[in-house]
Amino acid sequence: MRNIQISISAAPSKQRSGRWGDREQSILDAAWELITSQGFDRMTMADVAAATGLSEGSLYNYVPSKRELAIRVAERWFSTQAEELEQTLSAVEHPRDQVTLLVQRHIAMILEQPELFLMWIREVRATDAYLTSSSRDIFRSYTGLLRAVLDKAQVAGSIETDMSNDMVRDMIYGGAEHVAWTAIVQKRASMLDVADAAKKLGRTYWKALKANTASEDLTDERLARIEAKLDRLS
Repeated sequence: MRNIQISISAAPSKQRSGRWGDREQSILDAAWELITSQGFDRMTMADVAAATGLSEGSLYNYVPSKRELAIRVAERWFSTQAEELEQTLSAVEHPRDQVTLLVQRHIAMILEQPELFLMWIREVRATDAYLTSSSRDIFRSYTGLLRAVLDKAQVAGSIETDMSNDMVRDMIYGGAEHVAWTAIVQKRASMLDVADAAKKLGRTYWKALKANTASEDLTDERLARIEAKLDRLS
């Protein structure tokens, strides 16, 4: 795999305008900074209002609740990441390396913004309304990049599995999230080599999914036996 530089945006792109233009942009920017610096639970709507030069009452004209603010911040985060990652992914040719790149980016995102990811899990993805929400559509556009890689590899005959590609996608992202969150909980995030972890996960996933794995493993066993015989003869 070529050495692809992974760039995690410190904040979402400021080129995008919301339904209220620059005002909404400034509200989301302020919320982003507060969430990443002190956590969603400690952030108050009064904090956001003060950071944007609004009264708290005026802020509610733009955002009806703190949870709605969480949804908008999370949606912008994943939309931006999906756009940037799609461009980076186009520079990688082999689907195995594309899987590795996607795993690497997902781990890095969580390590870079743990408070945002925790907010996403608690306030957005774990709610009853999530399954029919725009948040789910946006998140699926992000994870859909992996689904597209798997679909293409399956059509080409590169992978073969009884699992649905949706299940494979969940397995891969679930593994990446477990690695990242374990490092955070155990306070060793700074020691985790993200590129190396992603490479190992990517290779493991690809080996499990690769078509004709059994025959290739058998060939490896034969080569090992031949090498052992040669060693005994020498």
